[in-house]
Amino acid sequence: MDIDIRTSQWADYPQIVAIENQIWNSTNTPQVTHYASAEEYAERFPVGSHLVAVSRVQNEVLGFIGFHRATSMKAHKWTWTIDIGVNPAAQSSGVGTKLLDAVKKQAQSEQIHKLSLRVLGTNQNAIRFYQKNGFEIEGVLKNEFYLDGHFVDDIFMAFPLKNDTPLV
Repeated sequence: MDIDIRTSQWADYPQIVAIENQIWNSTNTPQVTHYASAEEYAERFPVGSHLVAVSRVQNEVLGFIGFHRATSMKAHKWTWTIDIGVNPAAQSSGVGTKLLDAVKKQAQSEQIHKLSLRVLGTNQNAIRFYQKNGFEIEGVLKNEFYLDGHFVDDIFMAFPLKNDTPLV
């Protein structure tokens, strides 16, 4: 697929919101959030807080990956938490892998030590996708959420980055 990866712009937000509102359900998130507008979304995720995959032919946002410090603690400065969303029509086409590769590269350039994420135990496709892209399971909170009549595990996964530069 012929795509460009770049930092999100305000013009991308209606398409990002459309993807967000389409992909999340009780099998892949403990709380489905629906955004009424790009403005509402931007309040939580400012412009530039994502990388987006844009098709070169149609100039359409096919997916996004958000990244931010895990917490505001100084001791957490070297870890980013990520979240990813790909338009269902573009899933299994390499868009997600290209987004992960791009955020790994950006994290490396900013001396980030580790990328982390959380995924529901019911989302086996996502777990396999992350493992295929080098993420490892670091921990499991057993039966953390009660969704659709049963308990679901919350799985912590991470990708360690190899930074030769001393942390400053």
